Amino acid sequence: MYIYLYILEIQTMASSKVSVAEARQHFARLIKRAEQGKAIEITRRGEPVAVLVSAAEYSAMTGDRPSFIDATAQIRERLDVDSLNIGDSDFEGLREESPGRDVSL
Repeated sequence: MYIYLYILEIQTMASSKVSVAEARQHFARLIKRAEQGKAIEITRRGEPVAVLVSAAEYSAMTGDRPSFIDATAQIRERLDVDSLNIGDSDFEGLREESPGRDVSL
């Protein structure tokens, strides 16, 4: 009996597809696998019905993360960049404005 359960556990944990019944039996272990970044496909009668993924992966897929502009604004606010009084004039003359050199290809 114990050997059968051990083999069943290895088979369940090794595959990325499990039946609804197996998912019920091994739910805690499947959640740990999802937390480790491994997606688990849950099937009913061989047809996929759901996918178990980590909360971080789900947030990335659904767009719950802030946009790049919002993230930049948050960092600027957290670091209080505006108090540095840096403006466009501070960056004038830093970039070479010449057209560059001629290159034969």
